[in-house]
Amino acid sequence: MQQVACNLEAGQMAERRRRWDELAGRSFVERLETADGLRLVFRQDDGVEAELRELARLERECCAFATWVVSAADDEVQLEVNGRGTEAVAAVHGMFLNRRG
Repeated sequence: MQQVACNLEAGQMAERRRRWDELAGRSFVERLETADGLRLVFRQDDGVEAELRELARLERECCAFATWVVSAADDEVQLEVNGRGTEAVAAVHGMFLNRRG
């Protein structure tokens, strides 16, 4: 069974949180809980898709218990974060709680 935990150290976590906060402050639209996880929606502003793809790549490394998929259409970029199993889904639902649509 895969461990449901983030393996970042405190300093790395603070830097990651800063990047997420900066991105969200620029273009966050909404946070939606799904049966398997979350959908985060952002405006397709300059540089948003590239930063979201990079953050998703980094999250795949430290939070491998979830899938991190970025898609873009029209004027939005979405991040789908899905957990595998009850514990993983609960952990994903607990992410980004300070981001509400």
